[in-house]
Amino acid sequence: MSNTTIPIEDDPCDIIAKAMRGQNLSTEQLADKAGMNIEILQDLLAGGNRPKDIKRVANVLKLDGVALSNLPNYYPSIESPKGLYQIISPFGHAGVNAYIIEHGTTATVIDTGTNADELIQLIHSKGLKIARLLITHRHHDHTACTEAFKNTPVLYPEDLDHKALIKTENGPITSLDVSGHMSPARAFYYEGLETPICIVGDAVFAGSMGGTSGESTYKLSLKTAQNNLMTLPYTTVLCPGHGPLTSVKLEQKNNPFLSKC
Repeated sequence: MSNTTIPIEDDPCDIIAKAMRGQNLSTEQLADKAGMNIEILQDLLAGGNRPKDIKRVANVLKLDGVALSNLPNYYPSIESPKGLYQIISPFGHAGVNAYIIEHGTTATVIDTGTNADELIQLIHSKGLKIARLLITHRHHDHTACTEAFKNTPVLYPEDLDHKALIKTENGPITSLDVSGHMSPARAFYYEGLETPICIVGDAVFAGSMGGTSGESTYKLSLKTAQNNLMTLPYTTVLCPGHGPLTSVKLEQKNNPFLSKC
């Protein structure tokens, strides 16, 4: 599957719902704060496209209203750098992503997806040896196939401190704290390919972020994404757990949660 055929993970209604849950706001409370009829808000939450009303709601939720209203027209055009492979297995409408980073004769696998057959076949076809399996977070869709890697060292988020270095054949992978959607959670930054990459799990999607369980985790997810991901070089390719590849530069402009517009 090419990057251009992978669906975006969230629509504006999904983002509004995530921000409401993260700020502990009911439909009635948000409608009141936005000064709008509750039926209009319910229509937005059902997928209605009302740009002016979306911007009003975004203002209350401290989201970027321009980015949120433009989201239906947003799709990142990012090519996978040589040596990075994105493998999609079934989960939800967009699937779940696992990744392979090639380091000469060895490879790092990041997350397993819900079916690791294609991933393992690809590694064997390239004659690579799996050096390690890294897990971004312990949700089942990212860890379902860990048993397929019985003879491989596995590093979970709790095994890695923020900014820990993982040695590879072509330079280190840096572990970054992206807790929030789940805690602990780690992203993995690597400069050994033609452009920097960061496998981010569900910390950031193209145009969105992973959902959280409440106010404290919502605040934490925003903090770790802003401090530890949006500060990476702007050319860094972000490799999310769901949806297409994106970049720091694109998410700084187009992500309603993170935009600097």
